[in-house]
Amino acid sequence: MANCNELFKTFNSTIRLNEESREILKSVRNSLREKMNSRFKQIKDIDNHTLEFQSQGSFIMDTIIKPKDDDYDLDDGVYFIGSLTQEKRPTTQQFHDAVIIAVGTDENYATITDKETCVRVSYEKEKFHIDLPIYYANKINPELAHTKEDWILSNPIKFIAWFEKIAESSFREELILEKNLFSEEYKTWLDDIRKKDVQLRRIVRYLKAWGDDLRGEMPPGIVMTILAAENYVKNDRDDIALKETLIKIRQYLKSNNCKCLRPTVPVGEDLFKNYSQTKKQYFLDRLDTFIESAEQAVNHPNQKDACYKWQKHLGPRFPCSIAKDTIDGANTYERPAIIGSTAKSA
Repeated sequence: MANCNELFKTFNSTIRLNEESREILKSVRNSLREKMNSRFKQIKDIDNHTLEFQSQGSFIMDTIIKPKDDDYDLDDGVYFIGSLTQEKRPTTQQFHDAVIIAVGTDENYATITDKETCVRVSYEKEKFHIDLPIYYANKINPELAHTKEDWILSNPIKFIAWFEKIAESSFREELILEKNLFSEEYKTWLDDIRKKDVQLRRIVRYLKAWGDDLRGEMPPGIVMTILAAENYVKNDRDDIALKETLIKIRQYLKSNNCKCLRPTVPVGEDLFKNYSQTKKQYFLDRLDTFIESAEQAVNHPNQKDACYKWQKHLGPRFPCSIAKDTIDGANTYERPAIIGSTAKSA
């Protein structure tokens, strides 16, 4: 069997967001926070609230990847802290408008886009964007300001906690909820998860890279993250772990009528609920062909040939140029006959 574990490790280092890109995102994020803090009090009907921020999702969990066209992103939650009921507070659109005004204009970014679930600030030269989902929060679960569906219960910190429990890291919710008290522990935790880079994080990145290469009708990163975590099969080798995880994902989807259920607030929400049957079938068909190639690759005796099976689904960044053209440790070319040999047969 061809062992492509080291090829996957090389691929992981290619698609994983590097430290330089992380620092650029953090710098831009902090600049946006400063602008919003200085401006939002000037906005009518919003000025009586406290403003807080919390980066969330793949950036915090270190499952973020650098897409093939470099359009990577960071989600930075904007939390308006108050005690108004939904009926008495400004509308979700007013909160979106407030964030847009607070962000303001800047020659460093080209566009600000008001999306249903967030305000997106795009930096075209650097090829990344920052999404600003907006929440109203009191002592209960935060509510996301959705311009079409009004206020939706949503708690990104709970999602981080759910994932990190499966990843077996040392995350505790108070590291974020009480970050002033646990700032050093929070920094240590972030450093540790990047240094350790456990296999589950790599599996999520591989699935995201698969979706990134196909684009189109493929599910978003949160779906890939849930499917990976719910069906993760650990192995000493990344190639085998990915193959087995893909097989379990297929079983999971086919056993529950192709649903991907959110594990945290709102618990049980089907993230495929707006997918047509055609779109679901497209994903299942792509999954079937990926599994077929994965099984062939793991069972193939030649690493170079096996690599091409993986590259077919993970894209040209998968490093077949360094794969060995060998079978069981021996070169694949045939040794020429020794002409004129006088050796006697046994």
